[in-house]
Amino acid sequence: MSPAKRKIFLGIETSCDDTAVALIDATEKSVLKHCIHQQIEHQAFGGVVPDLASKGHAKHLPTLLNTLLRSACIDKEEIQGIGVTAGPGLAGGLLVGVMFAKGVAITLKKPLWAINHLQAHALVARLCYDVQFPYLALLFSGGHCEFVVVYSATEFYLLGYGLDDAAGECLDKVGRRLGFSFPAGAAIEVAAKMGDPFSVALPIPMRDKSLNFSFSGLKSAALRWINSEGEKTLSFEKKANLCASLQYAIGQGIQKKIENFFENLPPESNPHTAIFCGGVAANQYLRQVLEASFLRHNVRFLTPPPKFCTDNGMMIAWNAYEKCQAGVPPSMNFSIRARWPISI
Repeated sequence: MSPAKRKIFLGIETSCDDTAVALIDATEKSVLKHCIHQQIEHQAFGGVVPDLASKGHAKHLPTLLNTLLRSACIDKEEIQGIGVTAGPGLAGGLLVGVMFAKGVAITLKKPLWAINHLQAHALVARLCYDVQFPYLALLFSGGHCEFVVVYSATEFYLLGYGLDDAAGECLDKVGRRLGFSFPAGAAIEVAAKMGDPFSVALPIPMRDKSLNFSFSGLKSAALRWINSEGEKTLSFEKKANLCASLQYAIGQGIQKKIENFFENLPPESNPHTAIFCGGVAANQYLRQVLEASFLRHNVRFLTPPPKFCTDNGMMIAWNAYEKCQAGVPPSMNFSIRARWPISI
C-alpha cells in the first residue's frame, strides 16, 4: 500500500505509571510499532507514587518517541493525526503527556485529539477485531469498573459503575499483603492456578439487582482472613488457595451483573457482541468466566489480546482515528481532566 493511502496515527499515554507511545495504520488495522516504559520503582512503595510517575514520564517520553519513529521506518509527514490521553488519571502524568503531545503536534503541524482513557479501552477491540456498533463493554481498568453500551465512537451509555474499590484495586491490595510485587494481578493469577477456589469462604460481591459493582467488602474479607491466618507465616499453599478463592468471588460477582442485565432485557434487544477490556481483562480465568456467561445468551464475546488490555499507546492512537472518522474536530485548546467519566 502506498504511503499516500495509509492512515497513520500516533498515540501518547501517560495516565498512570506506564509511559507509552504507538503508531498504527488504521487502514490496515495494524500496529506499526509500540513502545512502553514501565516504572518498576513504584514496586518498593506498594503502589503508584504520583510525583515519581510524572517525573518518569517527562524523562522517558522524548526517548520513547524517537525510538518509535526510528524503528517504525516511516516519514513523519505520513502521520495524519495524534491522540493523547487527557484523562482520567493522575494529574501530573496527564499534564506531562498533554504538554508533550501539544509540542509534537505544533512541531509536526499535525492535528491533535484529547482522548478519554476509558473510552479508548472500550474502543480498542475495534482495532483488534471486526466489531460493529452498538456493543456491550465491561471495562475493568485500574480504579474503574464500568458496564457500558458503546453506541458509536462518541456515544457511551453507562449502565453500571463501581461504588468503591474496583476489582483491580482489590487484587492489588490483597496481593500486596501476600507479598506480591505491585501490580499484583498477574502474580495472583499464577498463584490461583495452584489453589482451590472453594477453600476460603469469601463473600460474592454486590449480589443485588443493580448493574453496579462493589469490591470493598470482598477486599476486607480477604484481608481479615490473612490477619487470622498470620500474614508472616502463610504457606504458599494457603496463599494460592486465597488467590483462587478471590478470583472465583470476583468472577461470580461479575457474572451476577451480567445475569441482571439479561433478566431485564427483552430477547429481541440482545446485543450481538460483548467486550471485556481494561487491565483486569488480561486475566485468563476471568475471561473464561465471562465468556461462558455471554455464550449462554448467544452473545459473541471478545477480549483484546493482553497487550491491548493494559495501558498502551495503541488504543490512544486508534481512538484519535475513530474521532477523526466521526468528524470530531481536533483542538489544541483543551486541559487535562483527572476525573472524566466515560459517558461525557
